[in-house]
Formats: sequence, C-alpha cells, structure tokens
Amino acid sequence: MTHKGTNKKRFLIVGLGAIGQIFACHIKASGCSVYGIDIRQDVIEAIRKNGVSLEGITTLHANLDGVYTQLGELKGSEFDYVVICVKTPYMEEVVSALKDFKNNFSIVAMQNGIDNEEFLAKYFKRDRVMRVVVNFAGNILSPGIVKMSFFHKPNYVGCLCTEKICDRARDLAGIMTAAGLDTDACENIKMLTWRKTILVAALAPVSALLGMTMIEVMKMSETNYLVQMLLEEAIEVARAKDYDFGEDFFDYCINYLTVAGNHKPSMLVDIEDGFPTEIEFINGKISYHGHDLDIPVHLNTYLTLLVKAKEQVQIKKREKE
Repeated sequence: MTHKGTNKKRFLIVGLGAIGQIFACHIKASGCSVYGIDIRQDVIEAIRKNGVSLEGITTLHANLDGVYTQLGELKGSEFDYVVICVKTPYMEEVVSALKDFKNNFSIVAMQNGIDNEEFLAKYFKRDRVMRVVVNFAGNILSPGIVKMSFFHKPNYVGCLCTEKICDRARDLAGIMTAAGLDTDACENIKMLTWRKTILVAALAPVSALLGMTMIEVMKMSETNYLVQMLLEEAIEVARAKDYDFGEDFFDYCINYLTVAGNHKPSMLVDIEDGFPTEIEFINGKISYHGHDLDIPVHLNTYLTLLVKAKEQVQIKKREKE
C-alpha cells in the first residue's frame, strides 16, 4: 500500500519496462511528480491514455504527469531524481542526452549488473550518482499493464559520495518506502550489487539460452547443476574482491533461486523480443573481474559469448520480420 504525503519530489524515469513502470506507479501514487521516457511508441501511447496499472502481488494504478519518447522533449525541465531503468546497452545514448540537463539532480542506476554506477560516474559528479539494488520484478502483460511477480523486501540504495550513508540515500530510501517499495539506505552498495548480480548471473543466461522460466531451470537436474557451477565461479570472484557473504551464501542462493517461481528473467524476454541483453554487465563483468584477478571464470565467459551470439541471431530474425 502506498501513502500520500507532502513529498513533492520530481522524478524522471528513463525506461518504462517492467521495473520502470512498477517504480513509476508506486512513486506517483505516493504523491510525487513522475515523468517517463521510453522509445516504444505503443508503450507511451498506452500510458498517456490509461496510465500504469499493476497486477499480481500488488494492485495499483497511477496516471503519470507526462510521458515522452525523446529526452530532448524535457530539456530545460528540472528534476530531483533521474532514474535509469533502461537496459545497460542503451546507457551511453541516455547519458549523452542527460549531460545537457542543467539542474543538480541525483542520477540513480536501477538496473541489473555490476559497475553501472561507475559508468554514470564518468559523466556526473560522484556525489550525485546513486545505485539501487532492486529486489522486485514483473512482466509486462500489455503496454501500461504489468504483473508484479515478486518482491523480496527490502531494496537497497547507496551513493558514491564519500559519506558512509548520505542524506541523498536516506531521502530516496524514505521516499521509496513510503511508496510501498520498502528500501534501506546502506553503506556498502557495491557489495550488495555483487550479491544480487551473482543470483542473476547464475540463472538468467541459462534461462535465456534455453527458453526456460526460473522454476523450470531449477527443477531440471542438468540445468540446476549448471546454476551451481556458475554460482561457485561468481562467489569465488566476489570473495577475491573482498565481498565475502559467509559460508552459507551458496546454500542461500540455491534456496532463493529455487523459490523464484514461474517467472521469465528479463534476459529471456529480451532474447525472445530480439533486443540486446544486459549480459555484458552481468556475467560479462564477473568474467572481466575474474580474468583481472587471475581466477578461472570459464563458464561465465562461455555463457556471455553464447548469449551475445544468441542476441545477434534473434536481432537479425526480428529485423527480417
């Protein structure tokens, strides 16, 4: 349930996929001003006409303050937060347009993957760059209608400034929590980013390559074993980077993934739709850091290459159609 209050912060959400729409709907219903950007004309037209509706574990509806297909249409507007929900292959194009916006907004990476916030920090001051580890997910049923499939509370938010937990992180965590998306401000957001990415990297590429839901991957003995081997590689790389999640972390991951449900990871959805995936910032980053630390990461490297090859096949197929 969301709670309306006196908070009138202005949000610009770049990317109205499942995560972007879930976030936009909650934040707008809580009383903030929310604007959205997405390149898909059918999505923009549907949201302009009917707003955003959530089904599943949360039932909610909100009409956004404005939705557009181009960032240039909002140039000159002022925002407190610009939230990046586009897939990582499109970040460079987004940043190129955003760097001309004048006001001192906080820019928030709200995506899967490792080092997304460091990419943003190349273009914006570090004390303006924030990262959210999202622990909810959903699938788009039709433009403007999303089924929210799970929320493993809480989400986490951190800032790249030098303070352990700054006011910016606390403020955003408070806004999200008041909106029904329980969120904690944390000191070590990078460690939590690795924790989340290890879970995604173990299952998403297997699902994407085989066309299986999360529960289907975990129920089949062959794919379940592959998930276990991917986990072991990624956990070893994280440990070498001083991100040690404890002796029970492997078992926690298996239990977490086993109950994830009959859900398509976004990587599978991207493959099916013939669009680039976030593999470079997920398994690709684990592979990169593993090679840099001289740790064997053969499976993560192979699956990164296989998913990239599958991307090209599906993109060419979509272009022909």
